[in-house]
Order: sequence, then structure tokens, then C-alpha cells
Amino acid sequence: MIGDFNKVLSGEDKFGGNQINLNRALEFKACLYSCSFVDLGFACPKYTWTNKREITDLILERIDRCFANPLWRILYPEAVVTHLPKTFSDHHPVLIELWKPNTNRLERPFCFQTMWLLHSDFPTIVREAWLKEVHYN
Repeated sequence: MIGDFNKVLSGEDKFGGNQINLNRALEFKACLYSCSFVDLGFACPKYTWTNKREITDLILERIDRCFANPLWRILYPEAVVTHLPKTFSDHHPVLIELWKPNTNRLERPFCFQTMWLLHSDFPTIVREAWLKEVHYN
């Protein structure tokens, strides 16, 4: 089962805005448990939805997910879920691959973490890294 569930499962699934509704999260977890569903996890980025606001009012949530029952997981043990780059939507597309793609760690895609924007040295670090890259190329 894959889709936009419009609900987070825990506080780790949300950045910014109001705190999560704990009762709704518990109801969501109870529903998944009753269906014997397990979360298939993901490869970055962590959040799949944004309200597209400035950093001071920014809200990010992981509400697009993939779930499977244990039998499906046994049939597809190498299945991998990836959150693809977002384009025009406020959601990141979700890709599920049933066979493990190339697992060479050196070819992992870069994953930008929004929280980096909050660090006071962020602009300086990016500027210095950019200048080094330009110098080497």
C-alpha cells in the first residue's frame, strides 16, 4: 500500500508548525497494526510534503509512505522506497523498486537536510565549498 496518508506517525515525521495530534497518530498506528502492515522505510529526503513557506513558517512532513504485510516483505525482501525530488507539487514522488538497485555506497544521491538552513555557519560553509569546487573544475 503506497500513498499520501495526510497523517504523521510520530513527532519525528514533522518539522515546524503545531505539534502532532497524538490521538490521530495512535489511531493511524493501531490501524496499521490491525492490518499487519509494516513501514518499508525510505531513502532520503526525510520529508515528503512541504507548505512551501519561508524557513520561519516552514512545515515539512513525512505523510507519503509505503506499507506492506510480512508475506509481501518476504516475497520482495530487497524492495527499496525512494523519495524522489519534488518538482511542481508540494509532495515528493515516491518510487518503490522491488529489486535492490546498485548498492555501491559511493553512488548514493546527495540528500539536502532542511535543518542545515538553521545553522549560523551554513552560508559560509556553502560559499567555501562552492569556491573549492569551482577552483578544482
